[in-house]
Order: sequence, then C-alpha cells, then structure tokens
Amino acid sequence: MKKQKQDLIVLLPLNQLTSRHALLEQGFSSHTLDNYLKSGVLKKLVNGIYMRQESRLTWQGVVASLPNLLDEPVAIGGLTALELQGFAQYLSLNKQRKIHLYSSGYCPVRLKVIFRQIDGVELQWHRTARLWTKGWPDKAMLGEYQWREETMSMSTSEQAILEVLMALPEEVSFEHAEQLMQGLTQLSPRKLHALLKACKNVKVKRLFFWLAERFNYPWFKKLNVRDYDLGSGKRVVAVGGKLDARYNMTVPKSFAGE
Repeated sequence: MKKQKQDLIVLLPLNQLTSRHALLEQGFSSHTLDNYLKSGVLKKLVNGIYMRQESRLTWQGVVASLPNLLDEPVAIGGLTALELQGFAQYLSLNKQRKIHLYSSGYCPVRLKVIFRQIDGVELQWHRTARLWTKGWPDKAMLGEYQWREETMSMSTSEQAILEVLMALPEEVSFEHAEQLMQGLTQLSPRKLHALLKACKNVKVKRLFFWLAERFNYPWFKKLNVRDYDLGSGKRVVAVGGKLDARYNMTVPKSFAGE
C-alpha cells in the first residue's frame, strides 16, 4: 500500500487532476481507489475525476491535466493567451476572470462543473471549426505556456488576435480590438501568412487587415492583402455602421473616415 501511495504521487502531480479510468489503467484496483477516497488520500471533484487531497484547485492545474482527460487537443487562446503574453493592460477589467480555451471538440459537462468550483474564474470554451479550414490550427504554429513543471499549448499572439476577432462584436468591441492591435507591434509576418492562409473565416480576415492597416506596423507591410481569400459580398459587422469600401464591411461610424 505504501508503494502504491508513492506511485500515486509520481503519477498525479500536485494540483493536477486524473481520472478513475487512468488510475485503473495504471494498475490501481477499484478497491484501492475507493479506500483512497474514504481515507482522504484522494478527493473527488466530479464523478470519476480526482486530485490529491493536499492539492489546490486552480485553472492552470485543470488545463495542465486536460491532455490526460480529453481525447481532443485543447489550447489556451484568445484574450487569455494575450494576457499571459503581457498584454493585460489592454484587457477589460472584470471581477470574474475568463479563461478562454480552444478545441475542435465540445466542452465536456464535467469540465464546466469543475471550473465552477474555482473562485474568481469563468470558463469560456470556443470551438475552432468556424475559424480553421482543418478544424484545428497546425500544431507547429501553437506556442507554449509554462506553469511550474508543466507545459501547456497556447496560441501565439498572431493566432490569439484572430481568435479574438472571431468574437467581435458580440463579445469583444471594436474599441477593445483596436486597443489590442495597438499593442501588437512585433508580430511575425511568416506566422501570420500561414495562419491567414489556414483561416476560413472571411469576417476575421477582413477585420484583421482593417485593424492592421490602421497602425501600419512593419510586419503589416510584408503582407499582401491580395494573397488571401477575403470572400465576396458585403459583411455587416457593425449594425448601423458605415461601409468600409476597401474591405466591404460595415464598421462603427466613430471609426469610419479616421
């Protein structure tokens, strides 16, 4: 029993989660796991998901555990990725911190329940099928976020801004998007080219170029708008706004003509 407890500590790092199924596959018996739960060695978060009793539930620990809990890949993205990369000054002040996760699959109900147990954070799950031609960006384009000893997948700044624009104007305002773009002075034209080629969302691509053109950073000058499929026809992005003739979409009147 003592050796099994030692094995458990190795298999289940502090503050991370595991499933009953995973522990059974590692050789723990149902009887042993039930005893761990009764004695307080393990604590149950939801049915079939455990963590060590001395662990503290954090969003980072949950996300670090997801590769072992879900079949679909998951990455930190959008506003959360930009925040972790140093752009917090451009984020909206909100008492409830939103953790934006991106995946090609649906969010498991159990994960929503677990996140509700973490004070001060709210899970925002985004499916990637509307943004990428293959449903998920090229893994080689993803960045990383280091938390303690764990490395998690995270969108690069180039990818994160496209993910943010997907939520405009329903969840992100034009003003907020412009503030974010204002801080993105050092993007990689190579990464942007690959991402824009893989992006199938016309609204996102038009918004990206419209915002990028306003600041005309050196990286923007290395991108040729004509190289990318921006679709055809008018896009009403800002209801009651003014038509931007270059990108054939409506933008807020306060931005038009600047």
